[in-house]
Amino acid sequence: MTDARGPVHLSGELSLEVDGAGVQVLADGADVRIVAEDVGAFVARVREAATARSGVAPGRRDLGGLAEALAASGVTAHLESPTRPVAVAGAGVDSPAGALLLGTRRVRPGAAVVVAAGRGRRLLAAGAVAVVLVTVLARRRR
Repeated sequence: MTDARGPVHLSGELSLEVDGAGVQVLADGADVRIVAEDVGAFVARVREAATARSGVAPGRRDLGGLAEALAASGVTAHLESPTRPVAVAGAGVDSPAGALLLGTRRVRPGAAVVVAAGRGRRLLAAGAVAVVLVTVLARRRR
């Protein structure tokens, strides 16, 4: 999507710790990569922050809306552990597995995440994490 300012172009690096585990956020062009040493802890803390802010835990509808907003902006977000992809959301994503598990084709879960989805809602949270961080980076651009 383009607006009066042109297409989204992100650039930057951010390093932080969540529960003592490193998280790297790398933005280049329309791609954002979030690599978390402990994806589970990272996702849990982001969910807690989102819930504290709104009073309601994020759900499938929220994830779908955020993934659609990313796609409309031409941005693709990748959530990864140091050894494997966890989820991809936004532009260029068309996932039947995402539609089945998350209610949106704009999020493609990684194979390991699909297995974890049977045990809880971490898959949903993982996609939400990626989208929240991309939103923060996009706002910093303005």
